[in-house]
Amino acid sequence: MTRTHATRARGVEAAVVAAIAILATAAAWLRLPPIAQRTVWAEDGTIFVNDAISGRPLEHLFAGYMGYLQFVPRLLADAAVSFARIQDVALFINLSACAVAGLCAALVFWCAQDVVPARALRFVLAAITIGAPLLPIEVLGNAANVHWIFIWTMLWVLLYLPRTRVGAWLLGLVALICALSDIQLLFLVPLFFVRRRSALVWPPRIGLVVGLIAQIATSLLSPREAHSGGLGGAIRAYIGQTALASYLPDPKLLDAALGNLRVLWLALAIAPFVVAFVYVLKRGSGLQRITVLYLVPGSAVLWTADSYLNGYGGAALTPHAFSFVRYAVVPSMMLLASVIVAAQILLTRSSRPCRVVGAVAAVAVVALLAIHFVPYDTNRSNGPTWDTAIERAQMACNSEPGSAEEPITTAPKYGTVRWVVSVPCSRID
Repeated sequence: MTRTHATRARGVEAAVVAAIAILATAAAWLRLPPIAQRTVWAEDGTIFVNDAISGRPLEHLFAGYMGYLQFVPRLLADAAVSFARIQDVALFINLSACAVAGLCAALVFWCAQDVVPARALRFVLAAITIGAPLLPIEVLGNAANVHWIFIWTMLWVLLYLPRTRVGAWLLGLVALICALSDIQLLFLVPLFFVRRRSALVWPPRIGLVVGLIAQIATSLLSPREAHSGGLGGAIRAYIGQTALASYLPDPKLLDAALGNLRVLWLALAIAPFVVAFVYVLKRGSGLQRITVLYLVPGSAVLWTADSYLNGYGGAALTPHAFSFVRYAVVPSMMLLASVIVAAQILLTRSSRPCRVVGAVAAVAVVALLAIHFVPYDTNRSNGPTWDTAIERAQMACNSEPGSAEEPITTAPKYGTVRWVVSVPCSRID
């Protein structure tokens, strides 16, 4: 290939990556119901927006909360308070979170090439980043939960061998930003032993280490309250809320469908992923085998650890439980990705039946993403919408000239728990 052709090929690839980022951002945004787009979720308001309003933006970027740092969520909230009208804060934060997810989708497409060389299959992996059935329920389109997508993204970054020093250090910066946003990236540290002899793999790992050191220091200085639980029902819940929920991500329908045949449905739900896992271990390259070990057994480890450390390990199979939803998202994405890795191997076989099975497997994953593109429901579908609350606050400020601030109640509402943002009347037009 001549230098001109090589330059042209790199330009085409860069254009494809940019297009994926833009299209994935738009798709992520369209997956959210209109009310959810206008709703501030949990920590986004009570912690991040409140902190941004109460002090100078950027002061709170490295403040700890619940035992760890949340760099990107705080950055999005600070940007919203600094650059958006107060009534548009929810739209700004949620759209920015979708843009972050879109960028992650593009990054996954690029970094997965060593494991999944086929471009078409990497499109599917990018689509999983914003199209996984469970994503819109709580994770997609808000700053507080965008860190879950970083776990998925960094898995592919650490499996990738950068081609240039500049690319390696750019990925190092990405790794640092992700690690400063989620301490759970400790889960990926064993991947440091993969391709460790190449100097180009180390900038992303250095960035990850620096960020995780900051996370550990924060955790030691302001420990998270322990909520560990037993492991009694964790395995059944893992299969039900990651594998089974990928086929039917509606808690009411899923609960009704299970009936008295729960064990049978659970076995059928996990079977395709077990088959994909075994096939890749038998036929895959060394790197593909390491990948699938993370994708299938690793998803169970991640699910169980999150459930146990947050006090839900002993819960029964209740897919609709609020606290389980976000813990299931990344493990469910990892299971879907295992099928794509298996499809990559099948499609390169000389046997026509193998290629047909590979194509069917990939199409099945795409079909799941397409069928569940519009979510059955989200935890934000009932509001309250931020802009409507700001309108009421404006009326209250005008009727009581001496008021310094107005409390804005945000989602979620569970029992007596309330999430509130105190907005100064001086900020309300």
